[in-house]
Amino acid sequence: MKKLLLILSLLSASNYTVFGQAEGSVVSATARAGVATTFVTDYQSIGINPANLGLRSKYETKHITFGFLEMNASAFAKGVTKQQMNDYIFSGDTLSPAGQTNAANLFANNNISANIDIMVLGIAFQYDKLGGLAFSVNDVMRGNGNLSQNFTSFAFSGALSTQYFDQLRTNNGTTVANDPNQYAYYNSPAGGNGIDAGLSTAGVSLGQVFKGTNVKAHYYRTFNAAYGREVYRNDVFNVSAGVGLKYVMGYYYMDIQSKDGVLQGNVADNPTFSSLSTNFNIPDKDNGGNFINPVGQGFGFDIGATAEIYEKLKVGISLVNVGGIKYTKNTYEVKDTTINELKFDQSTADAFNQTVYWKEGQSFTAKLPTTLRFGASIALLEKRLEVGGDIIVPLNKAAGNINTAMFAVGGDFYLKRWIKLSSGASIGGNYANTLDGYSTHVCVPFGFTLIAGENGGWEVGVSTRDIISLIDANGKSPLYSAGLCMFRFRV
Repeated sequence: MKKLLLILSLLSASNYTVFGQAEGSVVSATARAGVATTFVTDYQSIGINPANLGLRSKYETKHITFGFLEMNASAFAKGVTKQQMNDYIFSGDTLSPAGQTNAANLFANNNISANIDIMVLGIAFQYDKLGGLAFSVNDVMRGNGNLSQNFTSFAFSGALSTQYFDQLRTNNGTTVANDPNQYAYYNSPAGGNGIDAGLSTAGVSLGQVFKGTNVKAHYYRTFNAAYGREVYRNDVFNVSAGVGLKYVMGYYYMDIQSKDGVLQGNVADNPTFSSLSTNFNIPDKDNGGNFINPVGQGFGFDIGATAEIYEKLKVGISLVNVGGIKYTKNTYEVKDTTINELKFDQSTADAFNQTVYWKEGQSFTAKLPTTLRFGASIALLEKRLEVGGDIIVPLNKAAGNINTAMFAVGGDFYLKRWIKLSSGASIGGNYANTLDGYSTHVCVPFGFTLIAGENGGWEVGVSTRDIISLIDANGKSPLYSAGLCMFRFRV
């Protein structure tokens, strides 16, 4: 069986949809472990805290900031090492039945998540008395999968899963017991010339297979406008407030889970971006979704406030991504099915290809991944150092939202005027498994920003959400992450 099984196929069902972090495409925030509520400024405030558009810029002679192609990407697999990922997923070698069982146990009750966030274009205009106005276009590609033992056993072992199939049919038509100790004999001429299919006397329902598993994916594009300004100031503190509006184009959506033992789920498929139709038996039908015409449309808004004391201590709160997308094209509902037989093929992961069926669905509305953010920070050493913390709370279970509340601390240190180092630590979010709370991966990020030109005219930055995963080749729960910002300018 090839290692690129449904565990990854479901999460990468779209050629573009891989799954979410809380700071979007803001590279410097990634380097601070996601701490951003009181840090971000200009167009980077969009989707995090629009009130910061009303804060006074540290670059007093620059009033316009623009950038393009800022991006973040990450992939996370809980409870496995890099070597295990290579052995069981990426190597391309055929797993033995014992290897299939080991892989099923390894990935059981763990989660896999990833994301790509791209700011295609952003621009902001900021003036002390008038406030700040910002616009951006962002692509958001996120998702997460929590995988149960039921799911991984079916995905890795398929027709050989002793959990589901009590009997086997050999190629000569003989029905035999599903006994791993006899597989070598079954593959011999005397024992049956190989295994043809797994047989279940009681029947196997997909609702049973997916019990304890949920898989979510979302790809959409936002066109954003945000405004923030100072609403109060005295000698001690000032307060800024802001609001953002967004028009959302939905390109792909998937939400599959078992509820009360019954498989449920919706898909809005886009043939331009997804191979799901081919891989999972969705009818090959295209009624309009493509790069220009999305399969869904909607609206959302952000709102926030930031208070600053003595221009050193900042406290902020924001509510972001409130709204939804109505999907009207290429919509399907998954059908729960019960099977008594599954064909065996050791070289392909066909267990789900044979069993997942869909029916044409009605239009539906998918919520945006709404979060509530709290943050605080303080500037020290004549503002060469700024440290702070964020708490980010998911307010719904929408596809693309973080699993659990995220707690982060981080900061920036200006080593020189032209170089900024950033780091921190975080726990939770999509790197905590909902099945076992916070006994999971602690992220230790790192990044740097080079600042060139007069008064911060050009910035280049790189970051990773977890430097430990890059250094420790034998560590469990690797988090592969990279952020890049090359085209950010102030005039």
